[in-house]
Amino acid sequence: MKQDATRQPLIIDQRSLEEGKTYPILHFLLKHEGLYMNDKDKETGKVTAVKISEPMFVKETVQNLDTKDVYVKLCYRYKGKFHEIDIGMGQLIPSELIKLSGKGLDVSHENHRHIAKFLGEQQKLAPHREVYREVGWHEEEDGSLVFRHHHVLAKEAKPNATHDTKGGFFNLEPKGSLDVWKRMIEEEVKGNTPLEMMVCAGFSSVLVGYLSRFYDEVDTLLIHLAGESTKGKTTAALLAVSVMGMPSNKKKGLQKTWNGTSNAIINMMSGNYGIPIVLDELSMSDAKSLTSELYVLAAGQEKSRLNDEMKQRKQGTWATTALSTGEQSIFERTNQNVGLTVRAFEFFEIPWTSSAENADAIRKVIRNHYGHAGIAFVQYLFESGLHIIDKTWEKWQTVCRETLPDSPFRTRIAKKYAILLAAGDIANQSLSLSLDLESILSFLVEQEKERMIARDNGAKAFNYVTQLFVQHQNNFRREGNIVSPANCWGKMFFHRDHVEVAFLKHILEQKLREGGFEDPKVVIRSWKEKGWLVTEGDRATKRTKIFENYEQEERKKALGTANVPKKLQDTTYNIKIPLETLKGFISEQPHPLEMDETARSWYGF
Repeated sequence: MKQDATRQPLIIDQRSLEEGKTYPILHFLLKHEGLYMNDKDKETGKVTAVKISEPMFVKETVQNLDTKDVYVKLCYRYKGKFHEIDIGMGQLIPSELIKLSGKGLDVSHENHRHIAKFLGEQQKLAPHREVYREVGWHEEEDGSLVFRHHHVLAKEAKPNATHDTKGGFFNLEPKGSLDVWKRMIEEEVKGNTPLEMMVCAGFSSVLVGYLSRFYDEVDTLLIHLAGESTKGKTTAALLAVSVMGMPSNKKKGLQKTWNGTSNAIINMMSGNYGIPIVLDELSMSDAKSLTSELYVLAAGQEKSRLNDEMKQRKQGTWATTALSTGEQSIFERTNQNVGLTVRAFEFFEIPWTSSAENADAIRKVIRNHYGHAGIAFVQYLFESGLHIIDKTWEKWQTVCRETLPDSPFRTRIAKKYAILLAAGDIANQSLSLSLDLESILSFLVEQEKERMIARDNGAKAFNYVTQLFVQHQNNFRREGNIVSPANCWGKMFFHRDHVEVAFLKHILEQKLREGGFEDPKVVIRSWKEKGWLVTEGDRATKRTKIFENYEQEERKKALGTANVPKKLQDTTYNIKIPLETLKGFISEQPHPLEMDETARSWYGF
């Protein structure tokens, strides 16, 4: 029996069976008493219904649109009580079906083929539904773009596929009222620029997911809120995600935590092209370094791996807005690579909520009213035409480039800030939120000015090395001093306005790596461009005499080699540290004869 595509599904349920209804399918009869098969006597032709098992049937079939896998919900009676289990379609064949006897199915060796035949035919008539786990923007087989929320949002009506809440990672079912949520924005958020920015961040996930499909430079927008626990960080992050779904860490809400392996977090992100998520409490991550994880998270593509058959496994991809919270700066858990500071935005010690009452009022509303704003936002995009995203983004890119301070990264930063502002712009159009975009832009610009300093890797490295020198100044010889330290790193020379500190080349490179600066040559090049080095010609190094002729054993130890150059000069990096920077930190004053007139005056001689 083939299922007619236009035929209504045959709905079988436990109650109808208990009320005495019989379902004839082929030569089988499904009754409350059990599953029967019509058996025809070959001699007499008499047909007798023979019970072959306790009642069982396929309640529904479900197909995952992403994997194409099909499973069935099998309902059966055991010990007088009905139970339900989900099994793969492949488990309905006789050899697999009999294995389910361990679950209480009444499947015997004598009848397992008949039962498999019945279930195989009956499932064709059972109700069918389609689900998906990948959320956000998705390209259909006809090439059209749809947005997968709790159901499919599209320009034209689509088949009634729904989000697989049970098998997926997110609960996207909207709850409550859009009007109540908007009233909370008006009463508790308006006028608080940082919170208004976070509302923009919630909507921005939709734009990030869309733009990433057409622009290579658009990847996941990673925003970290750092500072004390009383600043309202988590409340702000939950407000942002309430735009699209359940702002909670329970029942598959959009609030996740850093407490998990990097693979688990990446797996959760895979296939997400437009739903914002929160990674709460950075301190819960036990990873010593988050450098690799943050690069992968922002790039939106997991590392290539092999499957059990040693074949290349399909790589998960994503592009959305990820909000992180923690008392600690996220960059303290990474190396000093400037690339991360362009990929991830950090807001430190911002008072997100104005008071405890303000935070409570926001949480009280978003706990029961969420998801509707995002749906209205996406529907507006389809009604206006998706080109509105590109157009609005381009407009705000121009504004950001003209407003942001000049830096090598201004264009890249402008593209990311423009997504936040474009999201707020469209939210204002679609929901009449009246977010103050000019104030939000000013807030972002001020934050960028602070980050520019932190983003200067050369300056950060110079500060690090200066502190290192102060802490370990006894490891350096002083010009004119015959005393040689046991563990010599180099030599210091006092000048009119600075101390020239000559680090042995391998020592400085080693210390920079230990400080998280993976490529010392990049740091050294920056110092040379800034004029912070004493060099010879075009080289970044200098030849400096550290050891005397009679100190060759000490020299070998310091250089870490048994063979030292015949000339007494060694290759060094000579950095210039201003005297003002070191005032009060040099533990022992040099002898006055070692200094020039200005330096002697500075020390009080």
